[in-house]
Amino acid sequence: MAESLIRQLVGRGEELATEVTNRLLANEAFVEMLRKGVAVKEVVDVQVAAGLKRMNVATRKDVARLEARIAALEAELEAAKAPTRGPVRRRKGA
Repeated sequence: MAESLIRQLVGRGEELATEVTNRLLANEAFVEMLRKGVAVKEVVDVQVAAGLKRMNVATRKDVARLEARIAALEAELEAAKAPTRGPVRRRKGA
């Protein structure tokens, strides 16, 4: 019973969200403001990226590349620390 009520509430919520979205997208003024907002965000993103580059701040890509390199170096270091197992030598007379 509780699950049925929850499904009904979720369904009604989805219907209301769809109705509100459709009304907003039917409003030309809203759509135009949305377009302008997206355009402004793109300009801001470009300007922020340029500012960070001028300040020599590492990008996410730079940090990811450095993390990968550190992980590779750590693996090499661990491999170098591991005792090497050479061929087994038998003693004479054993």
